[in-house]
Amino acid sequence: MKKISLFFLTAFLMFSINLFAQQGGDSNQIDGSTRIPTYKTLKKGALTFSLNGSANNSRQIAGWSLTPQAGYLVADRLVVGLQMSVANRFSKQEYNSWVSLKRGAVREYAFTPEVYARYHVLPFRLSPFLQLSSGYNIGEFTINDGLSRDKISLSTNNYVMFGALGLSLRIGEKMALQTQYNLPLIVDSKRNDMIGGNRFRLGLSLYLR
Repeated sequence: MKKISLFFLTAFLMFSINLFAQQGGDSNQIDGSTRIPTYKTLKKGALTFSLNGSANNSRQIAGWSLTPQAGYLVADRLVVGLQMSVANRFSKQEYNSWVSLKRGAVREYAFTPEVYARYHVLPFRLSPFLQLSSGYNIGEFTINDGLSRDKISLSTNNYVMFGALGLSLRIGEKMALQTQYNLPLIVDSKRNDMIGGNRFRLGLSLYLR
């Protein structure tokens, strides 16, 4: 609980400082030459579409996760929108481990629709951002016994919330590369180990006006 409170406090303080700085800068503008170089596509009223993902392939398991996002800038550098995370992983044939069954005998998938808010801290080409997302995980964990042909399934449905720290690099007027680190805030570690484990992510964003 302390970690969650600290995260929200830090996010609120950074948002407030940058908001006041932006308002102060606008009030002191004399002409266009003194304006802070803010990209027009990070201004209020723009649309943004993003896709980020992660993948893993160890000796024991393999999997991937993709998250498309669609958002609207409700204020300068502040995006609010919807996202859908899709994740899947399966066991690989490996002895003397928890996946000592055949390849694919252990499988897990998850669909997680969420609402999210992302705030770009700086208006420059390279900018850190803060993100908060919340939704409902719909998933299933299954084990197929190759000997008895029995199938054991366990639902992993439950409410989840994530924070994220990221870095965005503009590579054009309407395009940016991004990397982020997800911080599970409300996640059942026993039932949602897969979605909670997809921490590092890479992605691409498009901005349209």
